[in-house]
Amino acid sequence: MNISKTCFIFCLLSQFLGNAAASLAVTKLDFDTGQPLTNQVVRSGKIKVQVSYQPIDLNERVDDNYDINNVSYQIFYNEQIYQENSGYSAFGSGYVELRDLDNNGIDEIIVSTYSGGAHCCTSLVIYTWQKDKFIREETGFLDGSGGSFEDLDGDNNYEFVTVDNAFLYAFSSYAASFPPSKIYTFQQGKLADVTRKYPQELRKTLAAMLKAFQLAKKEKAEVNGILAGYVAQKILLGEYPEAWQFLLANYDKNSDWGLDIYGESTAIGKYPDFPTALSAFLLKNGYLGSAEKVCWWGQGVGCGVWGVGFSRF
Repeated sequence: MNISKTCFIFCLLSQFLGNAAASLAVTKLDFDTGQPLTNQVVRSGKIKVQVSYQPIDLNERVDDNYDINNVSYQIFYNEQIYQENSGYSAFGSGYVELRDLDNNGIDEIIVSTYSGGAHCCTSLVIYTWQKDKFIREETGFLDGSGGSFEDLDGDNNYEFVTVDNAFLYAFSSYAASFPPSKIYTFQQGKLADVTRKYPQELRKTLAAMLKAFQLAKKEKAEVNGILAGYVAQKILLGEYPEAWQFLLANYDKNSDWGLDIYGESTAIGKYPDFPTALSAFLLKNGYLGSAEKVCWWGQGVGCGVWGVGFSRF
């Protein structure tokens, strides 16, 4: 596959969000674009899911289909129905899968649907059997394929590997954004953020970020969207100062992407430069605390507390 200026970053990123199911014995039913499904069954032990799916006419606008529930499923335990739900999934993208995510001997039910639209959005709903009922957990809307369940440490408990969608479009175009990692564990029916517990995985993505940055620099393409993710990834590894100096030495001073400050719906001000805007963004999204400091004008100059240093219109 040829790598172009408009896709090279996510071509690299896709290596880390690949589907791990190829090497696993799982029960899975994929929605097919051209073929309807009627009461198709996936089963594991006492758990059964009965799925129906009706393809949407691809010649219709996606917006016209948002109110259509073309996916329906019933969830059974020991042949007794416990859940019945429906939803929308576009372009034949989606699946129902049974997999034991928490190594307790009972498979979870994963329902993946796709809303349609540019790069958006995949949503995963997970059902797990606890005592006498199914507990429901949701990922919310996620970019692209959403992420993948992988056993990162070989303990038969699966982690959900994805990225921080907040970084997409924040400081560059979609294709030139490289968001930092997000890793969740699944226990007791809930997803919990454990990103910092997997430094080896974080460093793999960090290496891909540097490769993407070098290529963008060489081709004179956008770099600030990569650098934003790079700094956040280094923060997750406890290496913020080094990352910030790298950013100061390499960011595009001519780009004004992401500098506007928004109120409820309109721009109310403007940051003077990308480092200042990024500092406020990292604070807002929980990567650094308000007591931590940054020098945005250069080595030892203009140092202050996060969130200061912007101009009004």
